[in-house]
Amino acid sequence: MQINQGDIDLALRLAECARDVLRGPVAFDFETKTDGSPVTALDRAVEAALRTEINRSAPDHGIIGEEYGDENADRDWVWILDPIDGTRQFAAGLPNFGTLIALCHCRRPVIGVISHPWTGMTCIGVAGQETRINGSPVRTAAADMLGDVIACISDPDAFDAATLAGYNAVRAASQWNVYDGGCLGYAALASGQIGIALNGPNLEPFDIAALIPVVEAAGGVISDWQGHALDATSEGAIFASATPRLHDAVLQLLEDAAP
Repeated sequence: MQINQGDIDLALRLAECARDVLRGPVAFDFETKTDGSPVTALDRAVEAALRTEINRSAPDHGIIGEEYGDENADRDWVWILDPIDGTRQFAAGLPNFGTLIALCHCRRPVIGVISHPWTGMTCIGVAGQETRINGSPVRTAAADMLGDVIACISDPDAFDAATLAGYNAVRAASQWNVYDGGCLGYAALASGQIGIALNGPNLEPFDIAALIPVVEAAGGVISDWQGHALDATSEGAIFASATPRLHDAVLQLLEDAAP
């Protein structure tokens, strides 16, 4: 498997495409989907624009999108799109949201993009290469001790009876915490600003796929709460750590806290 520069360029072009849509006239009105999550007209507009560009530039690739479902998802190369990751925050007029774009080869995410349209930040991870933010290479922090790192923890409401004790254990063990940073927390981890990013069980593949290359290409580790590797079908509770040793320490903490 070889990742060609054309696909990397397309991933960056998709981030720019999403940015253009989201920097246009903004309407924060939202609807509630059948699963209880919100969706805005801009979620759909961004995904429609991304699909158009993929079909134009890579017609042999498949697409899986949060708003419009699967298109040729059985192909070897498949894009996974989350047009607005953090729709609740976006609909509330808050800035902690982003666009997630992943390219997967045979279910393994090999390109991941975290884009923050309002600031122009684009974080891209490519398997076998360096993670870059706006063209500059970044690395995770050289952190091994839980008590020395900042943890970015997702919305406390996202944790259930099976994960609440683990959430509390990480919160208590870290140096200090920030909350509900969403995908931007994983970009902060990749750039060495925080040591742990922790999410509860409410994630879907759209929320996860792009994070994998971003974290791994920066030198970090990402897995589910049992330490299993993630792929394009992964869902549920995940976390990422700046170093393998730190990841092992968090895994032990989560195991000890499990009900």
